[in-house]
Amino acid sequence: MNHKKAQAWGFDIIVATGIFIVGIIAFFLYTINYPTGEQEKLEDLLYEGNTVANNLLSEGYPLNWTTSTVSKIGLLTENKIDQTKLEYFNELATTDYARTKSILGTKYNYFINFSRPIEISGLEVEGIGFLSEETINSIKVSRVSIYQNKPISLEVQVWE
Repeated sequence: MNHKKAQAWGFDIIVATGIFIVGIIAFFLYTINYPTGEQEKLEDLLYEGNTVANNLLSEGYPLNWTTSTVSKIGLLTENKIDQTKLEYFNELATTDYARTKSILGTKYNYFINFSRPIEISGLEVEGIGFLSEETINSIKVSRVSIYQNKPISLEVQVWE
């Protein structure tokens, strides 16, 4: 009697081991090349920064909003930064920062910086919002607009 079952069973183990090793290698290659959570966080911050910048460089809603009527903060009137809206936004950011985050549609902290000082209520201001030196992840988005008939760069910084 010849029994060839043991030889066939040995071949099955070799094939199964080969498939298992290929699976393990594929898994490690996938995890090495998969973007990390930090990359996803930075992409989310970039999206939020662009959202804040786009909202600010709109007319807002309603068009002639005040601190009590605003539902969308926008600083422009006739494609130029409106001094009154700028002052209302600064007042809101100073008195109720959490509300401005909600209206701007961001869950992250923000700071709006200008390329040159702006005048708000007779004082020169370099930025609006909350500025912290302790940030985990941070992103800056720049836009150009017109303020007092001169070009100005508006930089939106968003961070955790």
